[in-house]
Amino acid sequence: MFRKIILLVSLSGFLASCALQGGSSVPTPYPADYLPTVIYLTARSIHATSAIQTAAAVTPTLTPTVTPSPIPPTPTATDTSTPPPGMSLGAIQITSPGPMSKVGSPLEVRMSVVAVKNTKVYIALYGEDGSLLDDELVNIPNVSSGAYVFVKFPFEIRTAAEIGILQVTTRDGTGVLMALNTVRVLLLSSGVSQINPAGNGIYERVALETPAFQSVVSGGALTVKGTYLPFNLQQLVLELVNLNGKSLNAGRPLSVNGLDSQSINTTLSYRVDAPTQAYLVIHQQDDTLKNPVFFSNQYPIPWLGPAYVYTQLITLSP
Repeated sequence: MFRKIILLVSLSGFLASCALQGGSSVPTPYPADYLPTVIYLTARSIHATSAIQTAAAVTPTLTPTVTPSPIPPTPTATDTSTPPPGMSLGAIQITSPGPMSKVGSPLEVRMSVVAVKNTKVYIALYGEDGSLLDDELVNIPNVSSGAYVFVKFPFEIRTAAEIGILQVTTRDGTGVLMALNTVRVLLLSSGVSQINPAGNGIYERVALETPAFQSVVSGGALTVKGTYLPFNLQQLVLELVNLNGKSLNAGRPLSVNGLDSQSINTTLSYRVDAPTQAYLVIHQQDDTLKNPVFFSNQYPIPWLGPAYVYTQLITLSP
């Protein structure tokens, strides 16, 4: 820097001497007495520029800090139940545990029972081999609908976990079976329970277009139309049974094609001599349970471990 200043001073002196030697005045952009000031200002400008360049070379470039915008949490799917088309709330609504819940002892069962007066609710817990682990009979008198039932089932299993079958049956005051529903769970010998929601299990699996409730049928043939949501791949059986539990026909088995809703369109023949109240019974057998279930005390043929039973009251005329 000092050398640049000396060079400028020398150059100015050289120009001045040339002007004196030539004997003539050469026009300059600045007056002669202002020339030292120009030299001083030029030197300061050079020094300032050099200082700025040096500072820029040694000062690191600051990277701008980016503050990320908060990302909203992904919504968690809500377990909601959507009834199958046309299906109404079930006569037995097992609200807890839901299908394939993981449960430790004791198993807590909560349900709502839509029933007639003086209904008996039989609740049984079976192991995966069909053995009875525990059961309880609950009477719910003086209720027309929506009775709340809560029971606890302590249990012991020999393995770390196994399938459990919860079967619930309702009967009227005379012992005639009104409804039956089943839920499968995973029984744990130890660990924390994980209860699944009831989902569609609180709805009936049957939705009938015909016959209507308490309708009167004549002519010796009952047409049954509607839809059914299968519990498993076992056959679906339709029967006519009178109030005393006597079968009025040979029954009609229907094949089940998959687990999606499927149509029912069949005819049941019957024979009566006078107007007779009867139940149209639709049931499907469990593929594991073999416990006998009677429609009533007078019904001679047991059903082996039904998974689901639906009944509808009608009147048969000749």
